[in-house]
Amino acid sequence: MNGQILEEICVEYIGQIIWQCIKLIRARTNGTYLVIELVEENPYDNEEEVRTLAELPRETYAAIDPYFGGYFVAYENGRLIAMSKNWDSFLSKLRNLGYYVSHSSYLLVSPSLVPHIEKTISAGLSDGGDVVDPFGALDARDYGVEPLKAAHAWVRSMYWGRNVALAWFNVVAVVAQVAASPLKGMYYDSVICNSRTSGLNLAQYVLEPMLGGWQASDAYDTVIYSAPPPLLARKVRRLAARSLVRLLELNRLPLVLAGQTEKTLEIYGGLLESAAEGFLVLPGRRGTSTRIPNLRGLLIFTDATAVKHCVELKWDPAQIRPPPPTGMPAVKPIYGFAARLWRKYRDRFASSRDLFKIIRVTAEAIAQESRGEAADEVAVFTEQAVNEVFN
Repeated sequence: MNGQILEEICVEYIGQIIWQCIKLIRARTNGTYLVIELVEENPYDNEEEVRTLAELPRETYAAIDPYFGGYFVAYENGRLIAMSKNWDSFLSKLRNLGYYVSHSSYLLVSPSLVPHIEKTISAGLSDGGDVVDPFGALDARDYGVEPLKAAHAWVRSMYWGRNVALAWFNVVAVVAQVAASPLKGMYYDSVICNSRTSGLNLAQYVLEPMLGGWQASDAYDTVIYSAPPPLLARKVRRLAARSLVRLLELNRLPLVLAGQTEKTLEIYGGLLESAAEGFLVLPGRRGTSTRIPNLRGLLIFTDATAVKHCVELKWDPAQIRPPPPTGMPAVKPIYGFAARLWRKYRDRFASSRDLFKIIRVTAEAIAQESRGEAADEVAVFTEQAVNEVFN
């Protein structure tokens, strides 16, 4: 037998006074896989008959995330490929990915054989200020205030009047949601609803690049434009709870819903309700249920004039210019910069009890860092815009 034995569980004994195990389930590593096998021992000659039950990814764990609790997770080359709270569902996902997983009932007693770890595995910042990126899709480099300088120039060219402050408030809110992601679930969050605007240009040219571009959006659903066409066919159907799980599981990054209409917001009704309540209730079998925390931080742009479960920011449709002919500004991701803000100003973040205090702290931190990097115009603009919206 090759590899290191991790754990064994005896499932059948013989004897009355002195028990002897004759059948056990073993987990071991062989350098390539985490192997789970059934071992039957002959009590008379100590010969072993070994049958492989599953060959799982080498990096398979029963993980305890401080925000979402227990999950079975599997990584391939450091990238998350499967996750589930349910062991049977987890094995099915790995089977569908091509890993050998038998249908033996002995696998049902094997979850305790998987190595246990306690660490932050949900996307966002860890308490120590590291960028947690389970899918390997985020650029964690610290570009300083450069992304905000590029965004600032574009916003000033695109909007005027009160809309300038509203647009920049959303930029600061996105930075705030990332920087304060280690505190998710510890302060009163709010859904920000931008009414009477599609927000498509702001989302496409500024917010999505800040959050890592299309690669990050594909991996973590950071920006969703309108609603998928199949959901709008014939009649409006709300996303089922199980469909919403993909948007919420192990994810503390902001979620921007751009270009929404009154109809499409009905589709995401469960998302707004779970944001207001802090969790999504997932119905289970035999009357049971599972709670999935909603820790996303939701920003909505819609032409609807009234939206439930959110704080509304009213835009003036007349104060929006057409997109500038130069196209997309060079806005880089803000994860490294947001991590810096958390590490430097964590005590001020931690003393905040609601999202809007978090946004104020973020605005002050951005202003301070901007002055340190000779970007006074960003510092002044940030303070003025946030103060104007709050007043």
